[in-house]
Amino acid sequence: MKKGFIFLFLLVLPFGSAIARGPDMMFADLADYDASIILDIRYATANNFTGKAIYPASRCLLRRDVAMRLLRVEEKLRRKGYRLIVFDCYRPLSVQKKFWAILPDERYVADPKKGSRHNRGAAVDVSLADSTGRPLEMPTGYDDFSEKAARGWTGSSAAARRNSELLESSMKEEGFEPFPSEWWHFDASGWELYPVSDFPLEKTGGCED
Repeated sequence: MKKGFIFLFLLVLPFGSAIARGPDMMFADLADYDASIILDIRYATANNFTGKAIYPASRCLLRRDVAMRLLRVEEKLRRKGYRLIVFDCYRPLSVQKKFWAILPDERYVADPKKGSRHNRGAAVDVSLADSTGRPLEMPTGYDDFSEKAARGWTGSSAAARRNSELLESSMKEEGFEPFPSEWWHFDASGWELYPVSDFPLEKTGGCED
């Protein structure tokens, strides 16, 4: 009962209040709070721009404040007949270095010398599905490193633009900031308050304080 009350309190707490009192540095595994959330963690598969699996497990780890925001987005979308698809969350700095070696372009991959929002557990890559979990049309596929993935691109279909705009507005309601060159990438406001981390994405555990 106590655990359920604490979860409910965290879920309804406005994101501004959390930042005002200082960020919660603890990491949370999103599936521990909502086992039904759609995880399509691409870097745990070969279906990504590297062509091989990078992560040892399909997990979404986020700073706890950030995880609660994302769960609120999911709940609001469910009431409208939609669901989130999660592509990437926390990313170890060691992985960031590998990505930078392949694609040293800050429009798409953050310079590991600075550390990315993903390395801080404060960024997510997401898309939309219908109520049955079927992916909806978006401007491009995930990790499309072209101008078509940018938020200002007007050449996509009306349905793709509508879905992308719904995703963006839903994320912004909970304090997520859209990244200009990738329609799927959102940073949690206050991301700069979290330190860069480099613990491995284990199959279980592996969350540092």
